[in-house]
Amino acid sequence: MPKIIQSLLLFIALSNISMASTQETAFLAERGLAGKSVEQMVDAIDQNPQARPLPYTASVTSTDLKLSANGETYTFPLGEKFYLSLAPYEYQTHPCFNHSLSGCQGEMPDTWFDVNVTDRNGTVLIHKKMKSYQNGFIGLWLPRNTEGMIEISHEGKKRLIRLKPRMTVRLA
Repeated sequence: MPKIIQSLLLFIALSNISMASTQETAFLAERGLAGKSVEQMVDAIDQNPQARPLPYTASVTSTDLKLSANGETYTFPLGEKFYLSLAPYEYQTHPCFNHSLSGCQGEMPDTWFDVNVTDRNGTVLIHKKMKSYQNGFIGLWLPRNTEGMIEISHEGKKRLIRLKPRMTVRLA
């Protein structure tokens, strides 16, 4: 292949990478997420005070943050941590395999809870009062593959549950 064609193909490939990077940067900037780590992006979106659904799609899987709008999707790996999103409720919940940061609405927004998380060896990972976000969820960043127990309580109601990646919590 002549060098001019090789150079042209390399230029086109680099242009596409640069254009994709520019689109991603613009996407993040429009949503106030530019310059943030993946953890910071998840926290900012989940804690966003806007009513759900948001004007773009954001979801957290066990391995990635996925953001999309206008036919464009951007995926960001979570790394060595995973995001556990709790939706405490008293009366009703909804099934949720992957938490939609931009669409899910829990039953108990802006409510204080006592949250305790221990790993399977009894080491305390989290022990604090936490306020659910306006969307009714509490987000916890934990080391990947953590096994253990979560205790969550509110106004004399308490629930102790085995730690697993997808769950909703009913206070009884």
